[in-house]
Amino acid sequence: MKKTGLCNLNPERAFLLKHIQFDKTMVKADGVYLYDEENNQYLDFLAQYGAVPFGHDPQDLRQAIVDCAGEPSMVQPFYTRGAKDLARELVNLEPEFNFAYAVLSNSGAESVEAALKMARAATGRQIVVSLELGFHGKTSGALAVTGNPLYSEAFLINTSQSIKVEPENFTQLEEVFAQHEIAGFIFETVLGEGGMQPLSDAYIQEIAALCKQYGAMLIVDEIQTGMGRLGEFFSIKRVANVKPDILCLSKALGGGLMPIGATLCTQNAWTEEFGYYHSSTFANNQLASRVALATIEKLRANDHAILRHVDQISPYLSEKLDAIVEKYPDVFSQHQGRGLMHSLRVKPFTGAESYFLAHASVQGYIVPLICGFLVNVSKIIVAPLFNRPDLLRIEPSLIIEKQHIDQLACALEECASLIRCKQFSSLFSYLIARQPEELSYANKKLSEITLVTSPTALTHPTQEKLGSFAFLIHPTSDEDLLNIMPRSIIALTEPHKTEFQNWMQSWFSKRYEPAPVFHAAKIQSALGGYVEGWLIACPLPPERMMRLSKKNRQRLLSQYIECAKSVGADIVGLGAFTSIISRGGMDIIDAGIPITTGNSFTAIASAESLHKALLATGQRHVDTNVAIIGAAGSVGRLSAIHLSEYYAMLTLVGNSNNAQALDALAAIAGEIYAQALLQMQRGSTIGLAQYLRTHLNSPLTVVSTCNQVLLRDRETDYREIKDIVEACLAGDPPITISVQIEEVIRTAHGVLSATSQGKGFIEPAWLKEMAVVCDAARPPDLKSSVRKDRPDVLVFEGGVVKFVEPYLFGRANILGFDQTLNLACLSETVTLAMSGVKQSYSLGNRISYEQALRVYRLALSHGFADCIATTENELDLEAMGFTDSKTKNMVGLNP
Repeated sequence: MKKTGLCNLNPERAFLLKHIQFDKTMVKADGVYLYDEENNQYLDFLAQYGAVPFGHDPQDLRQAIVDCAGEPSMVQPFYTRGAKDLARELVNLEPEFNFAYAVLSNSGAESVEAALKMARAATGRQIVVSLELGFHGKTSGALAVTGNPLYSEAFLINTSQSIKVEPENFTQLEEVFAQHEIAGFIFETVLGEGGMQPLSDAYIQEIAALCKQYGAMLIVDEIQTGMGRLGEFFSIKRVANVKPDILCLSKALGGGLMPIGATLCTQNAWTEEFGYYHSSTFANNQLASRVALATIEKLRANDHAILRHVDQISPYLSEKLDAIVEKYPDVFSQHQGRGLMHSLRVKPFTGAESYFLAHASVQGYIVPLICGFLVNVSKIIVAPLFNRPDLLRIEPSLIIEKQHIDQLACALEECASLIRCKQFSSLFSYLIARQPEELSYANKKLSEITLVTSPTALTHPTQEKLGSFAFLIHPTSDEDLLNIMPRSIIALTEPHKTEFQNWMQSWFSKRYEPAPVFHAAKIQSALGGYVEGWLIACPLPPERMMRLSKKNRQRLLSQYIECAKSVGADIVGLGAFTSIISRGGMDIIDAGIPITTGNSFTAIASAESLHKALLATGQRHVDTNVAIIGAAGSVGRLSAIHLSEYYAMLTLVGNSNNAQALDALAAIAGEIYAQALLQMQRGSTIGLAQYLRTHLNSPLTVVSTCNQVLLRDRETDYREIKDIVEACLAGDPPITISVQIEEVIRTAHGVLSATSQGKGFIEPAWLKEMAVVCDAARPPDLKSSVRKDRPDVLVFEGGVVKFVEPYLFGRANILGFDQTLNLACLSETVTLAMSGVKQSYSLGNRISYEQALRVYRLALSHGFADCIATTENELDLEAMGFTDSKTKNMVGLNP
């Protein structure tokens, strides 16, 4: 068979393992060590989630397999000697429990399935109670009593006959027994996947007492905790006065060689129905039974020497882990566990250093990344916990020694030190197949960043909380994608930087679920009071977001909104392409929370900035031609309407690939004329209103006719307004429409571009000499070479405003803004939260101009302001050489 590089076992698992460099094929094993195809040696502190009790390849257990040679293995419906002997040994391991029967199986999940069937058959009841953090397997019945719904919901598992209770909540425990007919209560003495959290003896004793009082089966899941991991055959033995009705075993029972499970029960738990109707094809086989018997014998050997070793070595492991938490509380916030079941909780990242780290914390891949470092750099195998992705699992074989624990502690300290010192280029070097020392140069001279979280200029005494917001963000380019990484990775040089960028693009091709990445605790209004807010990030750049199927777009938007609701936001702002893929918010208008695109403030502030830049450079005069690229879009349309307040000569430019573009632009031209006629009636003496006043043949007749059209009892076709106005003009119409972008730009004094192209396309050579360009697109419509190749052209970013106060939303500050600046769409979201709005704003492609002006004025009242700026800083036009007199002399313009 031809070999390929693909894994035919599980592509989703292969994707994860590949990206944390866990995709290793192990070819050799010896005790506590594993070896891969390159003969790298790994110290195993995972022990196959507890299934390898005596280390790898225990020869005495292998001998048990050899000794089976010639004996029958599969003999259903007959017996093998091994199965009969194993059943007898298991029920007699702890005689005080009075177990009568052992039901053999092939896995832990299957042993749980048997236990659930036993309990229901014995009691005639259906409901089984379990713990919220419990984990009991991945078959359907076991999933119904497993705490984490992620494992059951995708498979439509019926959990109606299962009740989950909070660990150590005695009141809830008593209530559930009093209110329901309970068949059984299943629990682990240490919640394995739930965080290696030991249950208190008092709580276990209360469970047992209630089961006895109400006639329910007490089911103890010892799949991980049994067979020596906590120093006993059954860990429940160490809880006084508790005797289980049913007990589940697996994992270590197979000695690390064979899959096998067992369900032990008392006489009271057994029924004829269970005996007749429950069976398993591969249960009772000779090979697995003989290995299990050898496992029991090994645990008994030398007066239970291995069990005593576990009791002796466990405190040492616990002390070492406690010491690491004490030394690095900023990295590991908690240690918990018992015996040889332990976990370290990784403290979540806040987004102050990196949105990537915050996203990884929330979405649960920061611990896998840390495990990747330990495996690839320290050569120590550890793993995350299934139910608690912020926890690192430490679960070695029972034969582990102090020197191995010292080696683990040293590796954990090295990892913690790198995190504390923000040396993430070294920590994540393995992701791009580099050694830490190859990338350590990027860790030098990393200065601390200071987050501005209180005002420097605003001193209003009111401290009332006005509301809260969530703002949806994502990278707008490959450079932005890299900018969400920690500083030491951004500081890398080629090819290292590109290698990380490639890794991110590959990882985020599947793992792009949104997550809160920054919490702004207090942003103060100039009117007094404050709001709090959250940035919710998805790592997809525009082109990837636009390629999502409709179903996946809807799923992404739903996830975004659920994140916003989970943090308690009062209003949600759509940033960048989250507005575009939601049709300007219209697709999520019924999401149960107010929405804004932020397009009102973006449009008006961009138009105001362009106008002020034209004034400052002496470009504004009666013949000034302003082009609006993307005029059919929400921002372009509003900007065009607003610019008509100052300018008469407007060119509306649409997409040449859109067959309806000219019709749409004609309708917008009609809207602009209608607004200008209104301003003319109000006495305006500037802009398009003044032009119409002086160029219409019969202004009063035009106004009257247009008003009749506008007052009709149906939706206005603004193309009709355009036709009426232009038919009565003396000379060429002041508003032209076109889809020829290059042709239009070559003659435009001022340009406002606001398309959704998703990449730069406007060439340097297209721009008129001394033009003023406001690029309001995200990512920019102008190619990056424009600034370098056309120093005569003033280029600045639209949709960037002065923030209400100096504030850093983490080091990345969304798109790398100076702390005095930020996005207008974010600022609109903050404005509406400050204003306590209870409805959606700025939705769709036809936002009313009056609403946009109202939002703009609200923003100014709270302390925001439009400006001429880039993300880095507000531009000093005089220092750049753009002064009125100089510009006038150069281009010969009259005011």
